[in-house]
Amino acid sequence: MVTLRFDGRTVVITGAGRGVGRAHALAFARRGAAVVVNDIDAEPAVRTCDEITAAGGHAHPQHGDVSDPAVAKALVQCAIDTFGGVDVVVNNAGIDRVVRLAEVTPELLSEFFGVHVLAAHQVAAAAWPHLVRAGFGRIINTTSSAGYFGLKRALPYSVAKGALHALTQSLAAEGARHGITVNAVAPFAASRLARNRTVDAPQLYDAIVRAAPAEAVSPVVLWLAHETTSVTGMAFEVGAGAVTRIAVGQSAGLVADELTPELVRDNADAVLALQSMEFPDAGSTDRPLSRIVMQMAQPQRR
Repeated sequence: MVTLRFDGRTVVITGAGRGVGRAHALAFARRGAAVVVNDIDAEPAVRTCDEITAAGGHAHPQHGDVSDPAVAKALVQCAIDTFGGVDVVVNNAGIDRVVRLAEVTPELLSEFFGVHVLAAHQVAAAAWPHLVRAGFGRIINTTSSAGYFGLKRALPYSVAKGALHALTQSLAAEGARHGITVNAVAPFAASRLARNRTVDAPQLYDAIVRAAPAEAVSPVVLWLAHETTSVTGMAFEVGAGAVTRIAVGQSAGLVADELTPELVRDNADAVLALQSMEFPDAGSTDRPLSRIVMQMAQPQRR
């Protein structure tokens, strides 16, 4: 079995001072990568770097809020100035809190969107020209199952993570011709976010710590980041020794010359059926409804 190594590669990780991000940083460094560790707070970033260098690895701390374009640019420039380039970006920074629906405000939505979506975009945008010039790049965004399936008392978090899926798909479509792959990983792991969600159930959090440590997420992130991995535009939920793919698909549905409410009602089983599902690639316009529209647009032969 060939070991996946990252010698000569530089990895930028946001939110890497603690939890899942820290686990990623340590894992990359153990396999030869130089790591730029970003955190909104300086002390955790320095602490993670100290762990890496004490073990003989290479790391450099950088702190700041990466939803600020200036900080995102400075992060990428830090990688270039310190280690000579950037090859891999792991957008891991995030926030969460328990919020009831009545407590959701536009300001709160903007805050979550900024940290999860704008930050990921800003860092990817700052790294993009360098990845394009190199003809190689790997971007991994940290999403959540909440972004696909929703979560009670977590509307801002769920909405932001859902938007991050769309960002991942769009970047994957843009990066394909440049050798840049973009994927998403949804951790199921012990973290500060998980602790916030289980504050009223400490036994549940203790169980998560035992069964799903933060370190259990990193193997999939490293696989996606490696030069031999070509998958792009995909999402995976990872934790407790398991990895599953999350996919957005489209069914064959119902096709008629003219839809009416009654026709849809009478054929609801066909509309709702999941047989013959298709899972289009990132950016693809080859989807069931697209094909139907294009076929209908063709001139009719007489």
